[in-house]
Order: sequence, then C-alpha cells, then structure tokens
Amino acid sequence: MATAARGVGPEDVNRLADLADAVFPPLCALCREPEAGDGLGCAAHRLPLAPPGPRCGRCAGALPASIADGERCAECRLDPPSFARTIALADYRAQPPAREWILALKHGRRPDLARVLGRALGARLAEEEGPQILVPVPLHPLRRFERGYDQALLLARAAAEVADARVVRALARARATAVQGSLGAPPRRANVAGAFRERRAWPRPGRLIARRAVWLVDDVVTSGATASECALALKRLGAARVGVLAVARA
Repeated sequence: MATAARGVGPEDVNRLADLADAVFPPLCALCREPEAGDGLGCAAHRLPLAPPGPRCGRCAGALPASIADGERCAECRLDPPSFARTIALADYRAQPPAREWILALKHGRRPDLARVLGRALGARLAEEEGPQILVPVPLHPLRRFERGYDQALLLARAAAEVADARVVRALARARATAVQGSLGAPPRRANVAGAFRERRAWPRPGRLIARRAVWLVDDVVTSGATASECALALKRLGAARVGVLAVARA
C-alpha cells in the first residue's frame, strides 16, 4: 500500500529558503550588488541605523565630543523648535551611504527605496512605548506632480507596517515654498512660516490627532525650520506632543 505523501514542514521551508539564497543571493536595493540578506544594503551602501557621536536630544544635531549624548545643543536651548524630539537613522554628511539612498529616493525616481528606509524607521519607532500617529510632512501638489510620488508619505506607510502606528495625512501645504536653502530663497524660517494647514478630509485630521503623541515623518531634517512649522500646525490641531522621525539629520 502506498505511503501517504508527507506534508511540507518548517524544516523543508528553511532548506528551500537556504537553497534560494545560495542560487539567488539577496541584492542591495540601491545598486543590485550582493548584500547580507537583511535588506539594509551592500557593504558599500550599508544603511546606517544611528548617526555617529553624541546628539542633541531635541533636534538630533551633532554635539561636541565633550557633551553627553542627549543633552540639548546651543540652538535648541536658545531658540527651541516646536517639536520635542528627533529620531534619525543617519547623519546626511558624515555617513555618505545614507545620502545616496536619499538622493536616489528623492531625485532618482526610486520610490521603491522608501520601503527599505521606512521599515528601518519603523523598527526604531517600535522601541517607543504605546501606539503612535505618523504624519508625513506634506509635499506641494506641483512638486508631487513633478516627482510622481510623495516620498514622506511612502516612508510613513512603510514605517507603520513594522510599528504600532497609524498614518494620518493631517497637514497640507497652504502655499508653495522655495526649496529650503536654494539660491534666492528667503531665510529658512521665513520661507515656511504659515505654510502648513489642516488637510481637508473627513474625518477631520484634527479629531484623529487631538491629545495624541504624533511623529512627523520626513526624509531629511536640515535646519529643522520645516519640521518646527509643521509641529506648530499640529499643536494647533490639538496634538499633545510632536516628535520628528527622519532618515537623516543634515
């Protein structure tokens, strides 16, 4: 009498996975070279998971080596931003691989990279206590049309997949602004003053974030002026606390 076919068990699945990795090794999402298998890039493009050295506990800017990690920088002590804390995976200038990921995402027509970057952000966010609200920094409609996608929204959605988080598109651009720091642009703070408002949607975003801890999501925090203005708008909508979640701090 024929023996009944044995089902495929976990050990068989693991063997098949090992065989697939041997025949088709995981590739770096950025350059398609072989990588370690964790999705964070090859040796040349390894995605950092923390910026180097001591960092300001509020804006994640670099601190002198003599100052303890988590202390506030001089700028945040003298003129604190509207957000309370910043989590960043990398330093934009000190860690070149992060810069390559971000430039490819924003200007290289690689929206697929947002999944890797966003999931790395979500893993960091998962270390925080309690459910989180993620609000992407809004892109002006014209800029979104030019690019074809909204990178901050893609990052937020990917981060929410691995963290206990909900994405709420709470903000919209009230007016177009010049690219921060570009030639001829107004000073950064003046450039974004009053540039953000509640997004017209139902239910009203303000109802979803009222009395909640909120994290702004963006690719790069430079001076913090945009993040601070967004945080101010979110506080007007009732957010209890606003932090910033970014791939890099410049």
